[in-house]
Parts: sequence; structure tokens; C-alpha cells
Amino acid sequence: MDIKKLKIADSVYLLVFDTQYELSSTFLRFQEYYESPKFRGKIFQLKDYKEWYSKLKGGFTYYTDWSGFNIPSYVLEPFYQGEFKRISKKEKVILDMFKKEKSDFYIIGVCLNRKKEKKTVKENQGLEIKNELANGLFYTNKAYKDKVLETIHEFNVNKIKKSINQSAVGYCDEVLDDEVNAYVIGSGLKGIPKSLRSRLENLYKKYLRISHAKSQKCLQLLL
Repeated sequence: MDIKKLKIADSVYLLVFDTQYELSSTFLRFQEYYESPKFRGKIFQLKDYKEWYSKLKGGFTYYTDWSGFNIPSYVLEPFYQGEFKRISKKEKVILDMFKKEKSDFYIIGVCLNRKKEKKTVKENQGLEIKNELANGLFYTNKAYKDKVLETIHEFNVNKIKKSINQSAVGYCDEVLDDEVNAYVIGSGLKGIPKSLRSRLENLYKKYLRISHAKSQKCLQLLL
């Protein structure tokens, strides 16, 4: 399994996988320990998650449902400490990759399908990174987080939250404001007030100092 690791902002690392299957099967337990409405903060086995997810979706489609992942570094701790059993080879790759890091950081995971070179694919990949970067910035930069929350709370975002949860299995309440920001910035969700999108976009560009175009350029360098 070939993974490219790139530091793309202060305390934010981008991991690029060759396939969506490798990406999603590697991140599953890390991600769901962080934000699952059912498994957040819980120690669980893969088979337990598969059973739960299959009941909700009518089959286990996780590995094709998700193409972007984001986790704060504390998520790795119970894996390092042996609380999670039966660590997979893929999970161990991630754990080995960051075991020497001492300070807090954030990990973003995406995949690049090298067989697809169409413009729309690259645009979607750029948006995916933009979405995940917003998550990373929200976690690592308190000033940005405070400004985003201040902005979001000026609007009624209940419909946006509902739309986000309807398009997925769902998120725990603790990360929903974070996801609202990320989805407004890096997705094509409809029904978003123009002023909300504009203000969040401006905050994103100001604090990260990286544009959508630069995100795509970063992707092209990795191809």
C-alpha cells in the first residue's frame, strides 16, 4: 500500500492513497471513533461496526461511500495504548507513520485515482481536499474556529445539518458545526445562504492562506 504524506499547513498532514478502498478501509475505525453517532469514543471491533452500518444502509457499502477522512491526533492514542484489539496491517501503517509526533496535529486522508484524468474528477478531488482542510483548520486554529462558530450561529443551519446527515449515516452532535463549515466550503450543497457561504469562504482563505486553485495544484504535483 503506497501512501504519500505531505504537511500542507501548520499541524495538518495530508495522506494520499491510490484507491478509495485502501483509504476507507484504513481509516474506518479511526474515523468512526472520532465522529460516529453510535461509536464515538468507544472501543469496538470492525465486525461490530460492519453489522451496524449494514443494517442502516441495507448492506455494507462503507468502502465506496466515503472518499475523504479527517481525524485529530488524539484519536490515535487508544490504538497506541492497546485499547483497540486486532490492529490491522493498514491501521499499523498509520500508527507507525505518526508515532514520533509529540504535539497535537490533524490528519486528512484522500485518494487519487490515477486512471481518471478528466477535469471533473480533478475538480471533485480539489473540493474534497478543501472540505477536509476546513475540518483540519477548524481543529488546529482556535481563532478560526471561534470566527466560524460566531458566523454559523448567526444563521439557522438546521436544514444544512439535516441535509448533511441525510447524505450520510450521520455525525455525532459534537462535530456537526465543524461539518457544516466544511460542507458549505467544500461541497455543492443546495439551499445555503449566499452570505453564509461567502463569509465562511473568506474566513477559510484568510486563515489557511491557501486557495482552491492551490489545492488542485498540490494534487497535480502528487499525481
